[in-house]
Parts: sequence; structure tokens; C-alpha cells
Amino acid sequence: MVNRTGDPHEPAVWLADGTGNFLGSGFYLGPDVVVTCAHVVHGRWPVTVHGALGAEQARSVELWPADRSPDAAYYPAPDLAVLRTAGRADRPVAVLGAAEAPAGTQLSAHGFTTVTATDGVQPDSARLTVVGPSGEFVRLASGWIRKGLSGSMLLDPGSGRVVGVVKGTEDDGDPVGGWMTPLGPLRQVLGLPAEPSAPAGPPVAPPRPPAGRQEWADLLERIPVLDDERVRHDLVRRINEALPPDGGIRPRADSIALLHLEQIAGACLDNRDPGKALGALVAAVRRLAGGHQAVRELTVLLDASSGGGCDDAA
Repeated sequence: MVNRTGDPHEPAVWLADGTGNFLGSGFYLGPDVVVTCAHVVHGRWPVTVHGALGAEQARSVELWPADRSPDAAYYPAPDLAVLRTAGRADRPVAVLGAAEAPAGTQLSAHGFTTVTATDGVQPDSARLTVVGPSGEFVRLASGWIRKGLSGSMLLDPGSGRVVGVVKGTEDDGDPVGGWMTPLGPLRQVLGLPAEPSAPAGPPVAPPRPPAGRQEWADLLERIPVLDDERVRHDLVRRINEALPPDGGIRPRADSIALLHLEQIAGACLDNRDPGKALGALVAAVRRLAGGHQAVRELTVLLDASSGGGCDDAA
């Protein structure tokens, strides 16, 4: 699986209905996971996904919410859909960000439209600025949201990670600005906990809280070998070999690396002996990844979290 490439547009896709009509944009967030807006695909099944590796029919679709009121002006929040396709290990996929984009952040949208200077459905993009909350969505300004960009990924140019999904333009006749679904609802739809809000005002330097599953997963995700789902299953096996027979971990598997790693980290943190489970995790990663910088940072995190060392039996 390719987490990031030199071209930020590669994970983007466009969607068509059963007769080939262009519906809107989306993006791969895993080898078999496409994210778009619910209003883009609502009532339009079957859906074909056109991406960097060609076209394929989606196998399933889930909508949040599942339906809309007939008299609603807009599809309700979070207006998200997750489509499943056949998985491919060489799929270019986008990577989720770790925090919401604050007001004033310039984001880049990457999707498809039919209104470029080239005929047909073509890659298109937009530069948009985060304004702030707007109902249950976030308002965007200072850029053009062309028809077809609904469902596009919004990237933070600094990190290249997804921090939102384009909902649509405020006015089809004057497509300047509009709305996005922010990161929190997207993470919830994917089964991930929403990020906590940043504290208001200057920090007062409280004691460092124990690291949570997200912090552990973010470090684990930096290790290339853990991109392979088979290696992650081997990681779980090695951890359990270092734990008592009745004290192992049983994380839920996921084809998306970050989600799977969060499940593994969370299972260790929730173990009846988290210090030993985390030590086994770090020792197993050291065996698999050697001297990678992230392994050294995991060791530091372990010491800060539990004051313990690694169990070399992993």
C-alpha cells in the first residue's frame, strides 16, 4: 500500500452511476476503502469508482446518515459515505491528519470536475481557507468549489494529510467558498475516536498525561514495514507470545494501516498488564524494524508511559 506519493492527487477518484453519469469525487483511504459525500451516491447504486489504477464497481456503500428528508435543502451532517472495493496492495491512498485545521488554514482540495479547459471528467483542484464553524459543518472561503468537487479530500499542505471532505459550494451559480465535513466526524465514521479540542489560552504546563492509542499509532505508522497487513498480524502474534496464555491481546483487524495500528495499541493499553503488553509491543517492533528512528521514539514513549523497559522475549 502506498501511503503517500509525490502527487497528492493520486488517491483521488471520480464516481459514476450505473449508466456512466458523473456523480462527483472521492478518495481512497485504504486499499479497499473509498470516502465521499453521502449526497454524491445517495440513491445512485450501482456506483463505479474511477481511480489511478483504473475503474471498478463498488461492492458496498454505507451512508451517514442513511437517508435525508425529502424537503431538506442539504444532506444532513456528517454527509459522508464509505464505499468498499476490491483491495489492492499497490493502491495509492491518502492518510488521515491528527488534528483539525484551525481557522485561517489554507487547504487544497483534490478531486474531479467536468468544467476544466479539457473535455470530459478531468482532475481538478482548489485552494480554500478555513473560516470556522457553520452549523454542523465548517465554512470554507477564498476559493472556488466547482460542481463535481463534492466528496474531494482536503489536504493540509504542510503535512499532506486529510483534514476534511468537501461538502459542496454555497451557491451553484457563484461557487466561491462553501463547506467541508471536518476531521472529527470522518474519524468517527471510520470507527476512530474524535480528536480532543485544543485547550483555550496559553498552556499551563500540566504533567504529561499517559500516551493514548493515537500517539502510539502515529509512531507505529511511521515504520514502513507495518504498512503490510501481514506484518501487523505477525506483530500481534509476537506480542502474544510474550504475554501469559490468558493475557494476550485480540485487536480488531483492519486493512487500513492506521486503524489497525490504533486497534493494536488500544488492546495493549487496555490489557490487564498494560506495561508488559506495551513492552512486548516495542520489543516486537524492534525485532521487525531494527534501528528505525520511530522505534527509538517508541522506547522513549514506553519509558514515559510506564517507566518500564522492553520485554526482549517478544
